[in-house]
Amino acid sequence: MASLVAVLGLLVTASLAAFPARATLGEDVKTVELDRQQIRASRQVTTHAAYAVHDLQLADGGLVHEYVSPTGAVFGVTWGGPFMPNLRQLLGAHFATYTGSPHQQRGGRGHLAVHEGSLVVESNGRMRSFHGRAYLSDAIPAGAALDDIK
Repeated sequence: MASLVAVLGLLVTASLAAFPARATLGEDVKTVELDRQQIRASRQVTTHAAYAVHDLQLADGGLVHEYVSPTGAVFGVTWGGPFMPNLRQLLGAHFATYTGSPHQQRGGRGHLAVHEGSLVVESNGRMRSFHGRAYLSDAIPAGAALDDIK
């Protein structure tokens, strides 16, 4: 058990130095373009009735989906790829809540879940295969479903 905690701690630490991203949860859609420029990603936008998804494709095969409400707020972020994203930048002001939450649930195979207030972060991964999502449950726009954030 102690070795599992050590490995997960190492993964969280590594995530702080991994590829930078700046589309900050709860902030304005303008942060999406800053991300695209910083990580030199291509961007494609898909518009749905209740939200838009900005897909950032990285050269290393990683993909970040940023979910934006009609008001222009980033309400969800998902990631997948060979490296863990920089969660400090993705979560912004919510990062301290994430790291300090007494409600962290750890499971096998690198699973970590945090449910603290409206913040939900779910992360899974192993070497060269990381994926997860973070969202603000109270910011999901009407007409969007929780299952849409994937």
